[in-house]
Amino acid sequence: MRTPAVLALLLLAPASCKKYDKETDDPGLTPSGTDEPAAKAPTVKPMPAQKKKQLTPEELGTCTLKATGAVTKEQTTPGGRAATNVSYWMKEDERKNMMGTDGFAVNCQGSEIKFSLIPSSKKDGMPFKPKKYTFTKGTGDASVMAFFGKNTLDNINGTVDVTAFDAHHIAGTVDLKGKLVPAGGEVKLTGNFDLICPGFGGCAE
Repeated sequence: MRTPAVLALLLLAPASCKKYDKETDDPGLTPSGTDEPAAKAPTVKPMPAQKKKQLTPEELGTCTLKATGAVTKEQTTPGGRAATNVSYWMKEDERKNMMGTDGFAVNCQGSEIKFSLIPSSKKDGMPFKPKKYTFTKGTGDASVMAFFGKNTLDNINGTVDVTAFDAHHIAGTVDLKGKLVPAGGEVKLTGNFDLICPGFGGCAE
């Protein structure tokens, strides 16, 4: 009557041996049965954000103006952030410090002549594209100002023609005339500007 018990032991023996072959009592071994650690996936570090190239003053453009008539002056001033304030060149976080609608300012500020083209109260008067701005007695889609020392140019007529305007630069010509106040007399102001985007978030590389 011992035969069934012996048979049961023989049937269980192969299974127990097979299980022992797959396992090990050495905790340092990997499931493959070797002593080499499992390979880890390589860590990929994110690429650092690239900074905008810092342009030299000579690379930021110039504004050249000439006054004739009651005032005779010539000057050339450099580009840079003091010369251009353009909302279209800025990212959202840079625009938060600006007030008003989208537009731009061109400032040619020297010791002899101070000239500015700035937004007016007209909505969408200064789009992000070339445009000729015409002024009649100082009124137009933008505002324009010119100073010569303590005198200002009043009742300004003429044009500021923005011939190029993109993410790289803004360029154009000036052809204006008006009355010098308080000194009196007429002054004609002509010139040109080509000002490079000075490192704002929206500037072209």
